[in-house]
Amino acid sequence: MTVLVMAPVLGADLSYVAVDPRVVVLDGNAAVASELHDEEPDGPAPAVDVPLQERDHLLGQAEVLVVGYPVPRRIAGRAAKLRWAHHTQAGVSNLHRSDLWSSDVTLTSTRGSVSARAIAEYAVAAAMFALRGLDEASRQKRDGRFTRRGYRMRTALGSTMGIVGLGGIGREVGRLAQTLGMRVVATRWSIDSPEEHVDGADLVLPANRLLEVAAQSDVLVVCSQLTEQTQRMIDRSVFAAMPAHGVLVNIARGEEVDEVALLEALDHDQIAGAVLDVQAGELEGRPPRPGMLEHPRILLTPHLSWMGDRTGPDLGRRVFSDNLRRYLAGEPLLNVVDRQRGY
Repeated sequence: MTVLVMAPVLGADLSYVAVDPRVVVLDGNAAVASELHDEEPDGPAPAVDVPLQERDHLLGQAEVLVVGYPVPRRIAGRAAKLRWAHHTQAGVSNLHRSDLWSSDVTLTSTRGSVSARAIAEYAVAAAMFALRGLDEASRQKRDGRFTRRGYRMRTALGSTMGIVGLGGIGREVGRLAQTLGMRVVATRWSIDSPEEHVDGADLVLPANRLLEVAAQSDVLVVCSQLTEQTQRMIDRSVFAAMPAHGVLVNIARGEEVDEVALLEALDHDQIAGAVLDVQAGELEGRPPRPGMLEHPRILLTPHLSWMGDRTGPDLGRRVFSDNLRRYLAGEPLLNVVDRQRGY
């Protein structure tokens, strides 16, 4: 059984794939850059150009594929033996651009392996950055000012955090916020009626009641998967519903926020600020939208909320290794992607 690895993000050491003597491991990491360069000739040239014929040969042998990001567009049509493709990210929106999405190949993700705790700490740190006035301190330092004027000081105790998407990461964000005395209200796609006192939230509402959550949120944290339903769901209506002192935190995908509407909301004082670890188009290599980096009320970081001294690719490798053992044993795979739901 042949496993092709096209996931440089997991590193050059492919020993995590060699879980059984039956496994033949093919290293396709160098081929990824050539694939992407063929798709975008104006992009960076690969350090080592792998000929198309060699890439086709690699794909033609693969029964199992490990693929990172960006995901090459043409895979399934060149991989006649392919039965299972594993994506190294928790979110699978990157797969939508590939023919893997429309194929009958089983897809799995690395959902649950990213450090939910590290991401939650980022989200709560972002909340405290705004609540305790550090955003204003940062602006004053940049402008050469030193005064108490302009600060909006609030405490976490008694404040409300809204969470859009109470999945694994959302629950961890909620738990951490609750330890600070925050009330947590959330949305979830899989429920039809409100639920109280669940893990990570005091109140959970169906996703179609997002505006009710936004209206209560001193801090609104986006944690949901990117799907057709969540594309630009944080729009003008959400910003209009939020209190004027409200702050948006996005640790999900940039495409879930209408960035034009966000800039307008900030410029018209509809909300107080935004802390964004993601921005639209980043996974395709596009820079932030004009005005995002320069805006005094936006703190933008380059998708690093998952990072930490106790996080890294080992978690992602372990998820695939465990699933590969299940595959070899004929057992159901974990983290199978539901194409209808989009994740």
